[in-house]
Amino acid sequence: MAEVDWVAVARSLAPRFAARAARHDREGSFPFENFAELRAAGVLSMTVPRAFGGGAASLADFLRLQEEIARGDGSTALALMMHLKTFGQERESPSFPPEWLERIARGAVEHGWLVNSVATEEGLGSPAGGGLPATAALRVEGGWEIDGRKTFTTLAPLLHYFVVLARVDQPDGAASQLANFVLLRDDPGLRVEETWDSLGMRATGSHDLVLEHVRVPADRFLNNRGAGSFGARGAAGMVWFALGVAATTIGVATAARDYAVAYARERTPTSQRTIREYPGVRTRIARVDLLLQRSRALLWDAARAWEERSPEGMAPVDRVVVAKIDTLNNCVEAVDLAMRVVGGVSLQRSRPIERYFRDVRAGLHNPPLEDRALETLARAALDDPASNTG
Repeated sequence: MAEVDWVAVARSLAPRFAARAARHDREGSFPFENFAELRAAGVLSMTVPRAFGGGAASLADFLRLQEEIARGDGSTALALMMHLKTFGQERESPSFPPEWLERIARGAVEHGWLVNSVATEEGLGSPAGGGLPATAALRVEGGWEIDGRKTFTTLAPLLHYFVVLARVDQPDGAASQLANFVLLRDDPGLRVEETWDSLGMRATGSHDLVLEHVRVPADRFLNNRGAGSFGARGAAGMVWFALGVAATTIGVATAARDYAVAYARERTPTSQRTIREYPGVRTRIARVDLLLQRSRALLWDAARAWEERSPEGMAPVDRVVVAKIDTLNNCVEAVDLAMRVVGGVSLQRSRPIERYFRDVRAGLHNPPLEDRALETLARAALDDPASNTG
């Protein structure tokens, strides 16, 4: 694939996505047409390794595209991120068998097939914290049988490859393992139950995945690990995911900022002065820009530190944690301030800013969660004997 200006591609698509966003948000429907356009523009293969015909886009290009797409439609951007980050993190820290990486990658390039990890369950909590999924994989003749129910299966209406996390109990009574399996949309016993009806990011298609005696051959096994440990891809998975969420959230908050600025420039009450002249409005808009600039600085500092494996200052992974947590809080505050600029009419469903208000909060519930992230920073400062400087 030739070099592509991904920001220009995203900016050409975002206005069309924005025009459809209100309808999909209101209906909770999946934006199939947006993904058809993303495929036609080559975006679905932008992070795929070059060896398989992809663009091998860098982490930085991925983040720039995410922000621009999210300015048009946060749901489309968040759903897209789940697919694109899979190839970025696999390029850095391979965890799939080579034959499966090639198959999934060529599916994205040649057919526009989507992939996402499916790990979450209603009562699971965090697998990284030692939780074991109720979804279980049982060894059977010729392969595996998988039963369970997964939640938050983003992209479910369009996924071709489902990378499913399951528990594998050991016959000798040893501790159960966590394993990932690749399931296909047409596997017997696999079905999507349309349960997604959320406050924000309503068009991500994050429905439940139901697995009833799904039998797959032995080669569908991808990898395994002990409970409470990181998978084979290690920190790379967290970095691409966390920074992707942060960039998407900045895009949503920027859309709210742009709406509030345009409103302030045009809104003229009976005083015959546009509200942009009001000191309170000016202060709020200035604070919004401060929060967004701070967020971008944190995002790009973390991305640069990770890509360069910078040995100076805070560890790159810790900078990623800082960027994700502070960016989310900054962007929530920025959209709240934008709502105050627009005033009471910002609550009207006919105005996009109320959607931004809901969408910007979604990333708060994506890992790393704030409490766990802060404990990571505290552990680095207080418990690691090699780390005694800020």
